[in-house]
Amino acid sequence: MERLTTHRRDGVITGAFFITATVTAIIGLALYDPILKNADSLAAASANSNQIALGALFELILAIANIGTGIMLFPFLRRYSESWGLAYVCFRMLEVVFILIGILSLLSLLKLSQDYGNTSGPELATLQIAANTLKTIHSWAFILGPHFMLGVNTFIYSSIFYRSGLVSRNLSILGLIGAVLILIAAILELFGIIPHFSMQIILFALPIAVYEMVLAVRLIRKGFHLQLVSGQGYLSETH
Repeated sequence: MERLTTHRRDGVITGAFFITATVTAIIGLALYDPILKNADSLAAASANSNQIALGALFELILAIANIGTGIMLFPFLRRYSESWGLAYVCFRMLEVVFILIGILSLLSLLKLSQDYGNTSGPELATLQIAANTLKTIHSWAFILGPHFMLGVNTFIYSSIFYRSGLVSRNLSILGLIGAVLILIAAILELFGIIPHFSMQIILFALPIAVYEMVLAVRLIRKGFHLQLVSGQGYLSETH
C-alpha cells in the first residue's frame, strides 16, 4: 500500500510539472510579444520593461518545471530502458539550457534598453545592432530548445510509453504525433521556410500542447498503468 501511495504521489507531482511547464511557456511567450514583434527592439523593451522581466520569471519557472518532469519520469522510464531513460533526461536538460540562453538574451536586451533614451547617433546604431543580435539569439534558442529538443525528448518518452503500456496507446500515439510535428516545425524554421512565432508554428505546436495537458490530467487522476507484484516492485499492466 505504501508503494501504491508513493506511485500516486509521483503521478500527481509529474502531472503538476507538465501543467506548469505548458502554462508558463504560453504566458512567457505572450509577455514577450511586444519585443518579439516590434522591429525596434530597444524601444519595445524600454516601454515594456516590467512585462519582459515578468516573462523571464515565467520562463524560469518553465525551466524548473522541465527539470522536474525529467527527475520524476526517469525512474519509470528506466524500468523499461535505462539508456532511453537517460537519453530523455539529457535531451530534457538540453531543452532547459536553451530556455536559459533565451532568457539571458532578452534580459541582456532589457539592460541595453535602459540606455536607449540617453543615446543617439553612432552609439544608438551600435545599441540597435546589439539588441537585434540578442533578439536573434533568443529566436534560435527557442527553435533549438522548446521546439527541437522538446520534440526529441517527447518522442523518446512517448515511445517508451507506447512499448511499455505506462499510459494508453492512444495517448502515446498522440505524443509521438505531437513530437514529430514540432520537430518538423523546428526544421522548417531552421531553414526559413516558415517564420518564427507565426500561426503556422502555433498549429504545429498545438498537438504536443494538448498531449502534455491530457497526459498531466491522466497522471494526476490515475497515475501510470502499473501493478504491484510482490517482491518485484511495479510492472506494466498488459492491455
